[in-house]
Amino acid sequence: MGLHADLREKLISDYGKLSPQMQKAARYILDHPNDVALRSMRALARAADVPPSTVTRLMTAIGVDTWQQFRDHYQNRLLDLPASYANRARETQNVSQDVDRDQHLLESIARTEIDNIDKAFGAELRGRTIDACAAIENARQVFVVGRGAAYPAAYQFAYAYRLFRDNVVLVDGRSGAFGDQLRGINRRDVMIAIGARPYIRDTVRAVDYARSQHCPVIAICDSDVAPIALDAMIKLIVSDKSQSFFQSFTAAVSLVQAIVALLVARGGQKALERIATAEEQLAAFDTYVEDPSPTRNS
Repeated sequence: MGLHADLREKLISDYGKLSPQMQKAARYILDHPNDVALRSMRALARAADVPPSTVTRLMTAIGVDTWQQFRDHYQNRLLDLPASYANRARETQNVSQDVDRDQHLLESIARTEIDNIDKAFGAELRGRTIDACAAIENARQVFVVGRGAAYPAAYQFAYAYRLFRDNVVLVDGRSGAFGDQLRGINRRDVMIAIGARPYIRDTVRAVDYARSQHCPVIAICDSDVAPIALDAMIKLIVSDKSQSFFQSFTAAVSLVQAIVALLVARGGQKALERIATAEEQLAAFDTYVEDPSPTRNS
C-alpha cells in the first residue's frame, strides 16, 4: 500500500477521535485530495473553512511532520492519475468564453456527469464492486435503503434485482412501516445504503440499526467518512458533483445498474430462468404496451 493510501486510511480510521474542526478538515481532504497537491496550506484551510492551525494539528494527529511532506504524497498520487483527467480539465479551461451560455452549460454538465461515472468505474472501485456482489450473493436477505434524492438508485436496484432473486427488501417506509421493514435483520443479511450530503436521517438510522444487529453494510455514498460509510464492510465512494444547485446521483444509479448486471452475469442459467419467469408474469398482467420493434437488451 502506498503512503498516500496509508494517510487516507489513517484519516478514516482516526476520524471519530478528531475534534469537530479537525473532522471538518479531514473530510475536506478526503473528498478533495487534489486540492492538497495543488493548493497552499492556507488556501486549503480556507476552502475547508477552518483555520490553518487546524490543518497543522490534523497533520500532527496522523503522524505527518510538515506540510511539504503531506503535500508530496498527494502530488505523487496526482501524477499517477490517468492523463485523460488532466486533458479534460485543460479542455474545459480552454472552452471559448463567447460560446452561447446555454450550450456551454450543457457541455459542462455533460462533462461533469461523464467524469462522475468514469470515477465510479475506475480501477480503485472495481475490486470493491466485485466484493459487494459476492456479499450480496451470499446474503440471506438484501435490505436496500436510500431516501430523498437517493431513492431512485435504491428503487432501481431493488426492482431489477427482484426480477431474478426474491430476497430483497426495499426499505422505503411506506405506510409508516420503516422500522417494520427492518425487522429480523441480522448478521446473515446485508444492507445496501445509498446517500450523499445532506444525509437523510432515516437512512442514517437504518444503517445504525443494521450495525446494532451486526448486519454488514455496503455504503454507496459521497465520502469515506459519511455517517452511512463509517464501519461499513464495503465503501463504494462515488462523486455527486453537479453543475446544478442539486447534487447528482447519476454515478450512484450507474453503479447499482452495474452491480445488477454483474450479479446476473454471475448467476448462470438459474438467473436467466428466473428473469424469463418474471417476464411471463408481467405479460400475464398485460404490463407493457405492445411494441412491434425488437426487444431491448435481448
